Amino acid sequence: MQTGLLLLQSVASSALRSGRGTSSCAAVAAAGRRQWSENFRPGKPGAALFIAAAGVVATGVAGATVASSSSPAMCSNISSNDEKCHEAVTTKTSGPSSTAMTAAAATATTSTTKIKSIDVTDDTPNHHSTMPFPESSLRYDTYDGVTVDLANIATTKTQQQQFTDADAFGTMLTQALSIWTTEQRKGIWLKIPTSHSHLVAPATLQGFDFQHAETGYCVLTKWLPPNSESRLPNGPTHQVGVGALVVHPRTGKMLAVQERSGPAAKHKLWKMPTGLTDPGEDVAEAAVRELKEETGLDCVFDRIICIRQAHGGLFGRSDMFFVCLCKLAPECEERIRVGGEVELLPQEEEILMVDWIEMEDYAEQLLWQQSPLYKVMNDAMFRAARSGFSVSSSGDETANCSKNSDDDYSEESHGFVAKNLPVGYRPGNITIYVSSKL
Repeated sequence: MQTGLLLLQSVASSALRSGRGTSSCAAVAAAGRRQWSENFRPGKPGAALFIAAAGVVATGVAGATVASSSSPAMCSNISSNDEKCHEAVTTKTSGPSSTAMTAAAATATTSTTKIKSIDVTDDTPNHHSTMPFPESSLRYDTYDGVTVDLANIATTKTQQQQFTDADAFGTMLTQALSIWTTEQRKGIWLKIPTSHSHLVAPATLQGFDFQHAETGYCVLTKWLPPNSESRLPNGPTHQVGVGALVVHPRTGKMLAVQERSGPAAKHKLWKMPTGLTDPGEDVAEAAVRELKEETGLDCVFDRIICIRQAHGGLFGRSDMFFVCLCKLAPECEERIRVGGEVELLPQEEEILMVDWIEMEDYAEQLLWQQSPLYKVMNDAMFRAARSGFSVSSSGDETANCSKNSDDDYSEESHGFVAKNLPVGYRPGNITIYVSSKL
């Protein structure tokens, strides 16, 4: 698990050559993987806490960033998921044609068929005779847009030589833009790998601007219609964090950690294990992974308890934080049931201490008491823990977290459970989080 804040740094041409973002240019890049997602100043404007309630349906969140737009699907033509789906292999299915789309993700046979991504047009135009970019580097989408991937462009020695000259590339781009304007194309996406970072400058001279950047490449865009506002989506606007609540099945105490560095360490704060999702990782998977990394415990995801949204972070980015209820893996619970215990192994680089502590002691820490936000969050956590907690002691210990019959929250109605389901119209599964009462 990497450490440090999730820094969104500017990317310049020189930075791309080194593979690291700098502040010398307006492009924003993710550089770092870890942040204390609970870092929130009490009373900070713009934060909201959403408590899961019966009858509410929440869609799944996967990945560490979320792109926002009036036309969100437009960004999928350059997303990692789409790149996988564009040339994805799915199994042929049996059964009536009316159910083939649903069965494609669930019924396996021995033969395979390539399936295009949903936003890649079926009506790919003939390659223009004067188009300077090879056909293999171009991808057309259903929004009348074109993606140029320079990583797939230098297929011959002559082409390799052309792309070592920034001026020659500028001339080629001018010619291509003229063709796309005549074809009434709209959004042009230019993906430039680190190895071609010298081509950023001529692209910006043609009116391209940065959309986002990742390790190894940056993406620039240009909107062609002259008399309309760009409909292309913004780059990543959010980071996605998780926190994991685990209750000891015999004592009712909660799992908590103290960090070696960061805001929590400054206050010597006991907190639940937290962290950021990795790209392509579901919230449920991230919670289980963070627990294993920070405490050494094998756990299983149960449900999302609540969601906190905050704004005004680094470079104006927002933060979505999912508080998850997890349980010890069955083999760990069985060990405790027969009178044993599970070993806690704090991650040496980040975690100073890990222990089981009383929920009341956790909630009474001064920082939590000073924050109305965290009072509500902690209350939601404890209600969820009580609703799903049962004593499995082999001795005479009584759980400190027994269920309250007057509690408005019940195990059936509190939280969002994960359902990983086939998409149907294209390969793969996606996780949806729905009210546990539905």
